[in-house]
Amino acid sequence: MITGQAELSEIQSDWAGVIAMRKRFQLLVTATFAQGAFTAPALAGVVYNLPLLHAFGVLNQTLVALRDEGRFSCSTTHLGPLMDSAKTALPWLDWQGLRDGVRLRNEIAHEGALLSAPVCTQHIDLIAQQLRAWNIIGDVV
Repeated sequence: MITGQAELSEIQSDWAGVIAMRKRFQLLVTATFAQGAFTAPALAGVVYNLPLLHAFGVLNQTLVALRDEGRFSCSTTHLGPLMDSAKTALPWLDWQGLRDGVRLRNEIAHEGALLSAPVCTQHIDLIAQQLRAWNIIGDVV
């Protein structure tokens, strides 16, 4: 969907960072559980929030690139308004689910909220599905 090769490569590289961070955190949580640490459940909740923020950053970056290519108009680079402006201009798999995720992302980023690991994973997976549908990323898990 993105025609600029430099922008596409940068987004793909950043998404690889999301996947790598998520895998490292999964290993950390698993190792912590294996050692019997009583803090492991709390740690599991905390560590999934960082890859979620990163994943929404990649979605934001993608929407800015699509906007810059003329796929839709928006006067800002903020994720919420970008999504609102692109709602009818782009093919979405689950626009509302992603838009709800932006609200949760803002709670993490601006209010210090911590979401559970399953909620973070669900939204990261939604972003991955959307990026795959737009041919931004491949079948990397």
